[in-house]
Amino acid sequence: MSGSSEPRPGGRPSSSAEWGELLRRAAAELAAAPSHAKANELFGIGRQAPDSVEGLRDLTVGVLRNATVEPWLPEMYAALLNEGIKADFNVGDFGVYERYAASPAELGEPPPDIFLLYFEPAALVGDARHEPPPDIADSIVARVDAIVAGLLEGTGATIVVANLAPDPIRFHQLHADQNPGSWPQLRRRVNTALLDGFHTGPRVAILDLDRIVAEYGAGRAFDPRMYLMARSPFAVDFLPHLGRAFADIAAVAAVPPRKCVVVDCDNTLWGGVLGEDGPERVAIGTDYPGEAYREFQQFLAGLGRRGFLLAINSKNDEADALSFLAESPDMVLRPGDFTAHRINWKDKGANLAELAEEMNIGLDSMIFVDDSPVECARIRSAFPEVLVERFPSNPAEIPGFISGMRGTQRLRVEVEDLKRAESLRANARRQRLQRGAPDPEAFVRSLEIRLVIERQNRAAIPRVSQLTQRTNQFNLTTRRYSPGDIEGLMDGGVVYTMSMEDRFSDYGIVGVAIVADTVGESWEIDSFMLSCRAFGRGIEGELLRTVLDDAHAAGARAVRACYRPTAKNGMSREFLPGHGFKLTEQSDEVLRFEVSPCSPPPGTNSPHRGDCRGGPGHGVGPELFRVSRKGSLQ
Repeated sequence: MSGSSEPRPGGRPSSSAEWGELLRRAAAELAAAPSHAKANELFGIGRQAPDSVEGLRDLTVGVLRNATVEPWLPEMYAALLNEGIKADFNVGDFGVYERYAASPAELGEPPPDIFLLYFEPAALVGDARHEPPPDIADSIVARVDAIVAGLLEGTGATIVVANLAPDPIRFHQLHADQNPGSWPQLRRRVNTALLDGFHTGPRVAILDLDRIVAEYGAGRAFDPRMYLMARSPFAVDFLPHLGRAFADIAAVAAVPPRKCVVVDCDNTLWGGVLGEDGPERVAIGTDYPGEAYREFQQFLAGLGRRGFLLAINSKNDEADALSFLAESPDMVLRPGDFTAHRINWKDKGANLAELAEEMNIGLDSMIFVDDSPVECARIRSAFPEVLVERFPSNPAEIPGFISGMRGTQRLRVEVEDLKRAESLRANARRQRLQRGAPDPEAFVRSLEIRLVIERQNRAAIPRVSQLTQRTNQFNLTTRRYSPGDIEGLMDGGVVYTMSMEDRFSDYGIVGVAIVADTVGESWEIDSFMLSCRAFGRGIEGELLRTVLDDAHAAGARAVRACYRPTAKNGMSREFLPGHGFKLTEQSDEVLRFEVSPCSPPPGTNSPHRGDCRGGPGHGVGPELFRVSRKGSLQ
């Protein structure tokens, strides 16, 4: 850590922003040149900082342990700073686990945001490691399960369980290698059981110390002398690796994940410059250096399968680059694997902003990968929220780049992650289609929209309730209902749901209309809403059309509805008057409307087109959709 990172002589930084700059800069210097002494220095400076620092996310870490972990904390602190996290550590009493699992508040109030459970194997089993009983592995797993269950029940924290590393002091190794009942073999059985038990837990993660120690080298990772003297198992030089491994998990748990990797082409997706070297001399394939670039493409393809979006931002000839991607037999990725691309000679910063808009994601969801130090510096300066990763100029360094690339870690891939990614890909394809359409009607027609409007679909009650709770922009009344409320409304009225599909994806249920009163000569629309995912298609008119059709068929002479203004639903203010409803009453709290559900015009198959529901703001015509209706009013 250089002198420039120290607090100014005679005092500390004068503002939260200065503290943030100091801590981030010092952590970056430390990552480039690891030093345990400098990590301790940074840890001490960080303790002088305000509780909250501008630009850093606060995180409280609770550590339960049966070893001396205090030397680890500075390295963890520095590694977390590099992830944009300022950590406070609450370390539990030595060898105490169950008490904190039963009463997490004893480790701090409120309880920590994340717990690290470390179990030193030798301390965990004591002398039994020399002659272990056959059930010791099961006993250890049961104990860890119970501790984790207690913490999950008593807190909302993420629980990080460090699996069992090898013993700092090895013994009888050759004999143990041949004996399935030896402690080293049972330790591996414990680790397998922990992974099997926790891999699906939404708030539990494994810190694979067994792997981390093996990668570093067990002969260098441990300090047997300090273990015997102070129950401190790890060598000082190993601690930065331990800190980074924990920070990787903590960052994924605490910080919203990035969604998109934006990559250059030349000297990134392949070696060489396509426009100068030509396709025949560009490096990509199974021989070095081409196999290094192919390995990077394999890595990106794996990210795509795990729910990340991929995009290209390259100064190149678009036709040549896309043709090479499509036709080269050695290419792993093809044009269809990329959600969007900007391959041109424009400024890459402007391209990046356009890509974010096209994919409907924030710049803070993007990782920018480029081999040019100039381009990387430009993006860092223009868009500090973008995570910039400079691609190595030496192909031999690509595997190391892949293993250390930030922002691509996920603890697990959920079905919702994949659905969300596919929805974003489909939306980007729609945007491209819209840009090429001559007018809005042609665009909507090209989507080939299919609508299913159902009455009294009780299987949809949870989704209907969810929409009433979450829909704000296109929601006439913003009344919030529980599933039980929706069931009651079905019993006393009619609940309509509208599902939507187009040529790119299935949206599911996007619209809801609730008629609270269908008795007598008038119907009362209690709620009417449309999910923001379906804006701009004009489909809301089809849902209203169905309500008016049913009201007419039931003999109603009037359909009433109201608009209750909120801070967010201004866009729905003109919906009712735009579909033929007349204003009958007005106040600051509510606008009330009424329409007659008249018969369809003679000679038409589409009820209520014209005087019954037409007017300004109607939008695209009903002939643009394929509509089917299901269910009865009962």
